[in-house]
Amino acid sequence: MPSYKEVRKSNRFYYFIKFTLNIYSMLFSLLGLCVLCVGVYAEVERQNNRTLEGVFLAPAVVLILLGLVMFTVSLVGMVGSLRDNKTLLHMFLCVLCVLLFLQVVALIVALIFEKKTSALFQSSIREGIKHYYDDLDFKNILDFVQQKFSCCGGDEYKDWGVNQYHFCNGTGPLACGVPYTCCVRRKVGEVVNTLCGYKTLSQQIQKLCFKWHHIPYKVHYF
Repeated sequence: MPSYKEVRKSNRFYYFIKFTLNIYSMLFSLLGLCVLCVGVYAEVERQNNRTLEGVFLAPAVVLILLGLVMFTVSLVGMVGSLRDNKTLLHMFLCVLCVLLFLQVVALIVALIFEKKTSALFQSSIREGIKHYYDDLDFKNILDFVQQKFSCCGGDEYKDWGVNQYHFCNGTGPLACGVPYTCCVRRKVGEVVNTLCGYKTLSQQIQKLCFKWHHIPYKVHYF
């Protein structure tokens, strides 16, 4: 028969595991609920001016799915730990294992079919560039990515030629140019020239480095 100290020690360990799992599940369920709410709000706003259908171009849908999975799985774990329900705890463990397995499989598939994955991603980006000024959601994301990762377009800066406002045969001020988010500032705090990408598509990058007040980013994948 175990001694009183052993029983007490085992009880402490039991409650430690129980409440740790409960707090962990509760935090992730709240986080999942927040992500879900943000996704629903973004999707409602996106539906008002819906132009993009690609998976890569619908971050609101991704947020909804991610938030729903996080909230549901965490809720199962939280209820299972509170009620000491072995069925729910087993379900929680199995779902986590399945999600981990799917992530590993997705990573392996992406590495094996790297070229096809990259081509799919690039085509989705080009499709988004076509509707750059029509979808504020995608526009903000692409602007952030271009500024953050020092890139321009999906594959190269010439990808902007597919946008109707940047066609070289256009007549507007944006014709044959790229957005100002493709440019960098030489000095910190310098005011951005929104027309720094003027006529970029009709010139060579090497020449632009000497002609522009704002130097264009080096083109690479992001």
